[in-house]
Amino acid sequence: MKFFLITLAIALFIPYSFGGDSDELAKEKKASAEYLAKMLAEPEAVAIASGVVIRPLFVSPSDQFANLSDTVKVAYHLVDREGKVLDESITSDELAVFPLAKLIKCWQIAVPNISFCSFYKVSCSSDTAYGDKGAGDGLIKPGAALTFRITMFGIQK
Repeated sequence: MKFFLITLAIALFIPYSFGGDSDELAKEKKASAEYLAKMLAEPEAVAIASGVVIRPLFVSPSDQFANLSDTVKVAYHLVDREGKVLDESITSDELAVFPLAKLIKCWQIAVPNISFCSFYKVSCSSDTAYGDKGAGDGLIKPGAALTFRITMFGIQK
């Protein structure tokens, strides 16, 4: 039994101590950085802060913008850098409603730049999304860059 526990401890320790997961994380971060560079190269795309890239797809003439203290009503579509759909509200009959201050940093940075009734593509570095741990029980990879398509339908002050 003692041999089994020592073997198990070594098997659990080796991947972390000699770069098992860190190699995958480094690869994902490198691929994500390349992906964000591609997103930034798209027409009208701009980097606004902390690795967040926004690209207007439709800009309304509205002068209403959300603040961090507001609740936003949106339709969104989330994909990873490979184009895999991870989440969406677009097919729902109801809009997604979120207090902006409770969302990931990427949204907190990008959404105040999206006017009422506008539609934007927002690409996030892992530092502004779900970081080195990922999320959703492996659905979002550690170190992954993500892209949202966000349509702003309401701002509750």
